Amino acid sequence: MTFPTLSIEVQALIRVAYGVLQLLTLLSTLPHARRYFLSERWGGYAQSTRAVDAVQNPAVSTALLGLWLVAVVLTIVGRAVVAATAVNVVLCYYFFVRMRWRGALRGMGAPGFISFWLGAAVFLLELTTRYAPALRGLALVTLQIDFALIMISAGVYKMVAGYRSGSGMELGMVNPEWGYWPAFWSARSPGHPVFRFLNEMAWSTEVFAGILMLIPATRMIGALAIMLSFVFIATQIRLGFLCEMIIVCCLLFVPGRDASLAAQTQMPPAVQGALAVFLWIYIVLLPLARTGMFYNQLAHRSLPAALQRALDTYTDWLGLIIWRVFTADIVNFFVRIWEESPEAGGKRLVSDYEGFPGTHRFRQVAESIAVTSVFTTLKYYPGDRPLFVERLLRYARTVPHADGSRLVFEWVHIAKGPVRFEFVPVAEYRVDTKAGTVDESGLTNRLSVTAPAAASPLHDGARPGSYAPLNPRT
Repeated sequence: MTFPTLSIEVQALIRVAYGVLQLLTLLSTLPHARRYFLSERWGGYAQSTRAVDAVQNPAVSTALLGLWLVAVVLTIVGRAVVAATAVNVVLCYYFFVRMRWRGALRGMGAPGFISFWLGAAVFLLELTTRYAPALRGLALVTLQIDFALIMISAGVYKMVAGYRSGSGMELGMVNPEWGYWPAFWSARSPGHPVFRFLNEMAWSTEVFAGILMLIPATRMIGALAIMLSFVFIATQIRLGFLCEMIIVCCLLFVPGRDASLAAQTQMPPAVQGALAVFLWIYIVLLPLARTGMFYNQLAHRSLPAALQRALDTYTDWLGLIIWRVFTADIVNFFVRIWEESPEAGGKRLVSDYEGFPGTHRFRQVAESIAVTSVFTTLKYYPGDRPLFVERLLRYARTVPHADGSRLVFEWVHIAKGPVRFEFVPVAEYRVDTKAGTVDESGLTNRLSVTAPAAASPLHDGARPGSYAPLNPRT
């Protein structure tokens, strides 16, 4: 088999660019570190357990963040690169993959996942370049196949989840939680041709570019298409540094001269053999795992029990997900947060989404992920009210408010009116964090907070971390 090539210069560019973006990501989290990296025992988003509390407490978390920053700086300057990138991958894996289903932050969603994935790619390339050059080509083709399938998976889900029927990009662009220019786009007609064009381009670019990236002769063309599409997305949607990291991922497809590499110190043959076996198994199982997840999600059926357990375990540990980013079930609503004071006799708006991020809490992509994930629980697990209440209470306890006041979470639907988009309040959830209660009030009978969006393949999930349905079709 002929493996793809990558020049040492492009590899170094990828490492430095990733390091800079990761450093900016970590620096942007520092004003919010208490919420992002501590457990609920200390006012954070993570669900408190003995294991989580042992890591996500003020002392350990601060030390880990310091170590993380040092590792990223070393990655940028090119010192102790393999060790530094290994530390980064371990910390990314813990906070962005293992904690995905264990806290309101949801592993920082897609930005966190790509931060982990690209960090793992940098580590794998640096490791093989220095200690197992014979495996560098295999490592590169593994990364290229994996990235291509991520894009194809995301595009296929968009295609079946509403983009072809006119529910997709426009909802994210007008949504104040996600869009940079919601006032501009919400004043446009929902039937404007630009929205149709963007929706068709969004799913088709990811699918067809992903296919091109799997074909040796067209790899670079596919990567260029993804790169250009994310340049545009970066100007419209608040996604942290996700778009920039995707652009860096595309550099993995830049062909380079096949230079002869001499390892500094060769890995023991047994270790090299084990790594090669792991990479080949990963390549073989990758399409099978993604097919299994789509079977669960689209057919609303589970695999035989043993296979389903194996699939869920494999995908959970490796962080494999279906990218449901910017499908209607996630972006056709937003949540306004109010502080309601009985003494003052009124409400004060707490959440202020519009504008560029800076250090403002509610303009951070991680905050949008957190509050949205709490309320998508109503759609993903409509029969599990206690799960929603537990998540909402944990989130509400992180929102500062005066003693004696309550927080009101207003669920607002984005409707398509005759001439413009309309924001329709559907329900309110009054939260008393001291009493630990959540009271729901319906504001309209026309819409349901638990109903999937039109054309959505959503179903009641069996449990967090699995795409298997709670009630499989027969």
